[in-house]
Amino acid sequence: IMVGNGSDELLALATRAFVEPVGTARRAVRPSQRDGPTHVVQYFTPSYSLYPVLADIHCARRNPVPLKRDFSMPTVKELHRDGRWNFRAALTFITTPNAPSGRGYSSAELERLCRAQKGVVILDEAYVDFANENAMRLALKYPHVVVSRTFSKAFSLCFQRVGYFVGHPELIAALDKVRDSYNVNGLGQVAARATLDELAYYRKSFLRIIETRERVARELTMLGFRALPSQANFLFVGPPVFSAKEWLGKLRDRKILVRWFNHAETKDYLRITIGSDAEMNALLEAARDILFR
Repeated sequence: IMVGNGSDELLALATRAFVEPVGTARRAVRPSQRDGPTHVVQYFTPSYSLYPVLADIHCARRNPVPLKRDFSMPTVKELHRDGRWNFRAALTFITTPNAPSGRGYSSAELERLCRAQKGVVILDEAYVDFANENAMRLALKYPHVVVSRTFSKAFSLCFQRVGYFVGHPELIAALDKVRDSYNVNGLGQVAARATLDELAYYRKSFLRIIETRERVARELTMLGFRALPSQANFLFVGPPVFSAKEWLGKLRDRKILVRWFNHAETKDYLRITIGSDAEMNALLEAARDILFR
């Protein structure tokens, strides 16, 4: 186990430890045959926007590969057939559950992909506390697989900056060589320890969020929204009648804040964070007002 200044620091350390830079003069989005897999940082799109940033900072080669249109993960056979996925990439990031879609991936399909990969695989489980299952057993089973967790989402400690990796001792030792001294602040350590003493409270909170998420998904579907199946603390929905960008403005006018991502894969969707029942009821009432009044 390695604890970091948020999981973001650990993702950056993994890039430094496991990927060879190619130099700023030859940086490009797609890897070339000349560079080889040791320079490649690979990830699905859409997913966490930090991954390409880390690759660029390290002067590595980015290899973004699109998810399916419904944001599900391609099978190993499909990835082989498509040809864009690099099974020898030095470092592969997989966000599970996915963000921004919220779609979860089973440990069985993750295991099939991990077994096919030759380089290091980071399973980024930032939202896993709201999911049906986790992939921790894969980090304990395979020497090239690491699970990344954070206290920022489910435990609401984003300002305290505490995350952790679980992986094979040799991987953790390699990461420790590039880790800064005293990288986790004392207050964050105290706060993280305190949450571990209150797990029953937090698990009750997780269940409440999941129940509210499913209720709101059903009600939005009845209003004509396309709610993707979510295993996170948010919903990713395609709105009816108006474009997602128009809905963003109409909801904002009613003091309801949601997120819209202006990218080709995501521009038709809104991301709605699950709040209290009162907040979600306000969202639903605003949606009805926009549609029917």
